[in-house]
Amino acid sequence: MKSILVLSWFYPPVNSSEGLATWKLINSSRCEFLVFTQNRSAAWAYGVNAPLADRANVRTVYAQSADLSAWVEEGWQFFLRNRERICLVMTRSMPPECHALGLRIKRAFPELPWIASFGDPIRDNPYSHIDCSLYAYQSALNRINRARRRDPAFLLRPDRVFRVLLWDLRHREAVRQRRRLAKLEAATLSQADLLIFNNPSQQRYMLRGGQQREKALVLPHCFDPQLYAGIAEPERAPGKKLRFVFTGQLSEIRSARPLLEALRRLLEDCPDLPARAEFRFYGDMPDADLARICRWGLCDLVRFEKSLSYRESLREAVRADWLIHIDANIGAVCGENVFFAGKLADYFGAKTPILAVTMQHGAAADWLREANALVLSFSANEIKQALYQIVYAGLTRKPNEAFLAGFSSEKTAETFDKEVQKLLNEHENDPLSDHRRRDLRPVRRRRAGRRRPDPREGA
Repeated sequence: MKSILVLSWFYPPVNSSEGLATWKLINSSRCEFLVFTQNRSAAWAYGVNAPLADRANVRTVYAQSADLSAWVEEGWQFFLRNRERICLVMTRSMPPECHALGLRIKRAFPELPWIASFGDPIRDNPYSHIDCSLYAYQSALNRINRARRRDPAFLLRPDRVFRVLLWDLRHREAVRQRRRLAKLEAATLSQADLLIFNNPSQQRYMLRGGQQREKALVLPHCFDPQLYAGIAEPERAPGKKLRFVFTGQLSEIRSARPLLEALRRLLEDCPDLPARAEFRFYGDMPDADLARICRWGLCDLVRFEKSLSYRESLREAVRADWLIHIDANIGAVCGENVFFAGKLADYFGAKTPILAVTMQHGAAADWLREANALVLSFSANEIKQALYQIVYAGLTRKPNEAFLAGFSSEKTAETFDKEVQKLLNEHENDPLSDHRRRDLRPVRRRRAGRRRPDPREGA
């Protein structure tokens, strides 16, 4: 009996969005998996505090390497030793080096099916354009200048050209890195047999021009209902402070500033606000936001706490009165939000009202509206008015549980299994264990001869 090899730098017990998304998907699947990962580095994560046990269909192997490049080489050697046990490879990104390893395997063994799953865009991650980490501010390649790319007055300015050339000379490694990322993404999109995106907006952004859409699958992040078992909901006693909770990572780009500005203005109008509500942030917050809390006199209202373990974050989400979600404003780069945070799926599983500060266009905003969340723009005045209605007028939102059920790990894994089975049928392999193989026989008969669905039909 062969297994699907999952190559993921992030995986429990490392507490990261990508690793947890991988765990929830494959542990709810009916396929057999062999996971190659690591538990020695918590870089870009929230610590090593998500000890989730694998179920019977998943076997995990942890690398000896704590360095990413060494992990890639160790993963290649691991694959070669176990080649005869593997019927399919799935690589999970971020980081993009996972796809580099998948590409190496695909080139050496082209007959082996390869699934490439994208957490974020690789070549044109909006963050790298906004923070100018890979592109000069004045560069025509920087997507913050997308509206000016056809303007000769902008393109032909000698001072602009000189500054871009000077930036490229001073940042040679950044230039090499963006070329490497562009080459890796293009090769992955063209050579992988199935491409997984976590939302339709991300798929449209990464597959501009329509290339490779015939092998694309939108598979949103999911929540595992079993992880919420035993978490008691708090008593909603009259007069009790409303508790607003945010869990996750904030930055200079993905900033809480609009919300903090709204709280400052509301506190000026309603001095008793700290007696009625509290706002708790668990995770990372940039120094600029922390300074605003102090400078604007919000210390009695806003509490910043250290990161929680994964199960503790779920407990806080269930026990909150409102959950806060904040996205980055990437409108300068693209017209819709291309991100769907893994944390949002856990929010959906908590079935707690959500107040979201996000872009108004994109799959995340659409799904939040379907979930009956309160979807707000980055306007401090709009957020202020919404908070006033919640705290002083009793506004609430009952989550649309029928819609949220579609984000459960069982539903997501069911879609995944069908696509995997179809892909493996084309290669005459079967990753299903003997005791589960009977369950998919009706699925095989039902799908026999059917065309691959066009992802644009459901986008």
